[in-house]
Amino acid sequence: MPGYDPNCDNCMKCGTCRGTGVVRRTRMDRGNAYYVDETCPTCRGVGGKPAAGNHNHR
Repeated sequence: MPGYDPNCDNCMKCGTCRGTGVVRRTRMDRGNAYYVDETCPTCRGVGGKPAAGNHNHR
């Protein structure tokens, strides 16, 4: 089974990070909100997974 390739038609993007591999979390510090980019917990930073069908990853 091949790995994930964003250009392949038979690979699915992760729904949590939308294929980027990173999710943005909101953190609070003394009343100030700031954003932190973290590795996606669903796909572990890969961005998606291969689905059924032929894969032509070149």
